[in-house]
Amino acid sequence: MPELPEVETIVRQLKKKILNKTVVKFEVLDSKVVDRGIEKIVPFRIDKIYRRAKSIIFELNKDRFLLVHLRMTGHFHHAKKGKENELKPYEKFVAAKFYLNDGSLLTHNSIRKFGHVKLKNKESLQKELSKLGLEPLDKEFTLKRFEEILLKKKKSNVKVLLVDQSLIAGIGNIYAQEGLYHAGIDPHRKAGSLSQKEIEAIYRELIKILKKAIEHHGTTVENYVHIEGSGGFQKYLAVYGKKTCKKRHELRKVLIGGRGTSYCPRCQK
Repeated sequence: MPELPEVETIVRQLKKKILNKTVVKFEVLDSKVVDRGIEKIVPFRIDKIYRRAKSIIFELNKDRFLLVHLRMTGHFHHAKKGKENELKPYEKFVAAKFYLNDGSLLTHNSIRKFGHVKLKNKESLQKELSKLGLEPLDKEFTLKRFEEILLKKKKSNVKVLLVDQSLIAGIGNIYAQEGLYHAGIDPHRKAGSLSQKEIEAIYRELIKILKKAIEHHGTTVENYVHIEGSGGFQKYLAVYGKKTCKKRHELRKVLIGGRGTSYCPRCQK
């Protein structure tokens, strides 16, 4: 599933391609994924595009919002006017088409139909987003706040806490594993067992890895692609999807919180 760096990459690309443009026609091809109510508010202008956790929000000019969750296999594709043939390879999985006033076309594709594009008003959007925790790259996510999160859940597993979207928004299985490896922390550890120095290490490494992953347009290991191609952070992965760590130690793979988790028993204590 696309995590914070992947979704942030797509948001930045969408801003360059469709921000402040008007959707003059909207076509729903799969109502299981896309809200048919969107067709009824055309035309509408896209005034703002931003990310919250793993979701993309389009703020429209009619006090309406589109809440997009890509899940495991959701993608956006864009073609300039006269270049629509570039989107033909993706036609099989198109769930919606945005026809823009500059003649360009944006498609939303969903291979396994796990994602969604929902039409929201301000109240319903805020209600849904209020369930989410702190953004790890926002200035409000200080070391003190991070420590408070962990110490309130002393008996909980540290890896499970890192991927709990109600506590910290946007981190998933990839970056939790990578952050813990670089911090030298065994993912089985309980939050209450962590020293101040270890908490600081997790905090520091998580932020560093998320920023680096954004620089490389996210991680492509299976289905993730952004609007301009594939991510590049997979070249820097230390444990996720690996058999040995950077030091060539054999990794151990276990289930933690129902998710496959790889770690190095020698590097992580």
